[in-house]
Amino acid sequence: MRISTSQFYAASLTGILNQQSTLSTLSAELSTGSTLVNPSDQPVAAAQNVTLTGQINRLATYTQNGQNAQNALQLESSTVQSVGTLVDQVRQLAVQMNNGTVSSQDLQNAASTMQGYAQQLAQYANTQDGQGNYIFAGSKSGTQPFNIQSNGSVQYQGDGGQNQLALGPSLQTAIGDPGSAVFMNARAGNGTFSVGASAANTGGATAGPGTVNNTALAQQILQVNGTQYQISFSGSGNTMSYAVTSGSGGVFSSGVVSSGAFTAGMSIGLPTSASPAITVPIVGTPSNGDTFTVGAAKLQSLFETFQSLAQAFTASAQASGSNAQRAQSISNALATLDQSQTNLLSTQANIGSRLQQIQAVQTQNSSLTLQLQTQQSQLTSINYPQVITDYQSSLTALQAAQKAFTQVQGLSLFQYL
Repeated sequence: MRISTSQFYAASLTGILNQQSTLSTLSAELSTGSTLVNPSDQPVAAAQNVTLTGQINRLATYTQNGQNAQNALQLESSTVQSVGTLVDQVRQLAVQMNNGTVSSQDLQNAASTMQGYAQQLAQYANTQDGQGNYIFAGSKSGTQPFNIQSNGSVQYQGDGGQNQLALGPSLQTAIGDPGSAVFMNARAGNGTFSVGASAANTGGATAGPGTVNNTALAQQILQVNGTQYQISFSGSGNTMSYAVTSGSGGVFSSGVVSSGAFTAGMSIGLPTSASPAITVPIVGTPSNGDTFTVGAAKLQSLFETFQSLAQAFTASAQASGSNAQRAQSISNALATLDQSQTNLLSTQANIGSRLQQIQAVQTQNSSLTLQLQTQQSQLTSINYPQVITDYQSSLTALQAAQKAFTQVQGLSLFQYL
């Protein structure tokens, strides 16, 4: 059989090119560590690899979201804890000032301290994260949530929404709490009702926060149509008596629902002394005509409570009944501070619950990511010893083919003439 020169060149070139192609593929596999250098060679494996990559990338996004949510909630938790510490400091100051031996200078110093506490509270309430977002602004994270007015009042300019981050295909978590819920929504008094003293009182009596004996009845008598009760005192010395009058919206009817003889330190039951839904302790001795008003506890912001204490500390200690008025204001503020502290603790518990959920989901996502990466590795990773052996064999074969081609190319009949 004859082999023409052109056939020889074509066959030799094809062999060399095939060896070069194999060597190139093996080289690419060694450099990438993957068997899918040419997806068209393994279309099924390539499609599976694309699916696995997409799943791993989605889990990476969820993992990053979880980390971001964790950072945001930890910042909020730390801030709420700082607010709780501040409330404890305010409470200690209020207890110190709640006695008749404090001087005017002591009260003035306490009022100045309250001003600083109020500014500190505003700073906590306007806390920003590392990206400049306000953590207590609700969904309006770019807006400063709390604005202190010239008269000392505070306006909330955020909203009641919560920003969410996805932790999974159908799982989201709130990464913050609106400032309205944290700082503005505590109930005054004991949380069910509050007691206020008339500004005209001249006696030395104060009303305690009171207790709830029958929650359902208390809600019925206090929170329907804004019903209020007035406790009034008459007489003097050992012949004092009290009367409880019911009404609504501050306009009291002339009907007396309960009355009796008063002794210092007694608790008065409402609406009647026979089966009271609530009881209000009266400490000290009132004067003839002194009155106290009992009504459903209203929402009171922590800023308002701080401001009420500052006002109580600046009140004159010389006017008749002023010590009792200050004591009443401080007593009411202390009760409301307890409600605010309970609200802060509830917020902390809620944050802790979300952090636990995030940690559990992060652990699950990490485990699932590892499983998918293992599957992808088994699908695409090369066997390095085998590929290196094949590479060396292919390189040797290429070199041999090139050398054979060169030697045969130099053959000529003229060499034998």
